Amino acid sequence: MSKKIDRKILLAEIKRRIREFYPYFLGFYFLSLMVAVFSKMWRGFFYWPAFHILIIFFSMLFVLTFAFDDGFRVSDIAKYLIRQVIARSRQHFIFVRSGLMRLSRRTWLKLLLIAAVMVFAVFYGTSVVGLIVLLYALISFLFVCDSRAAAGIALLLLASCPALLLLKKDLWAENTAVYAYYFLVITVLTQIRELRRDDIAVDNSIDSVVVDRKR
Repeated sequence: MSKKIDRKILLAEIKRRIREFYPYFLGFYFLSLMVAVFSKMWRGFFYWPAFHILIIFFSMLFVLTFAFDDGFRVSDIAKYLIRQVIARSRQHFIFVRSGLMRLSRRTWLKLLLIAAVMVFAVFYGTSVVGLIVLLYALISFLFVCDSRAAAGIALLLLASCPALLLLKKDLWAENTAVYAYYFLVITVLTQIRELRRDDIAVDNSIDSVVVDRKR
């Protein structure tokens, strides 16, 4: 009896995980298709036949999670997806709105600067990957992100260059090396900001100690 109960619990958990995962994967699939229309490099990044097979496979799994429910109808799938999109969009909207309400004026100025630079880059004709790298660079520099993240990405890109050359993907290897250089520049600039921030923090702590002693 306990084995049957455990099996039912396991199947219910698998169904729940598939239903939670599928909307995100479907959204990523359609987003990738839209980006591929404008980016030649993005079109060459995926092995599209395998990607299409994956979406068909997960779509079948998703449908099967409903097929064993009592009173199953095809319209239930569409209703479920619509409800999930609305519910999660609402959650993300509430999260973003609450975060924006807590932003300071200085942070708003940084965000406006990022938006202005990104709009200029779009009109300048920057590629999709270039826009992503530029956005990361602006966020990392203005908000002083951990420079180790950019350094790690740069090392991964550099390490992938020999493999791409062995696979005779010369164009990919060249682009990867260029982006690795960009991330190294981002690392250096972010480290300068980190040092500046640390110096300001040390100066503030010294000033506070001096004030406390005077009191």
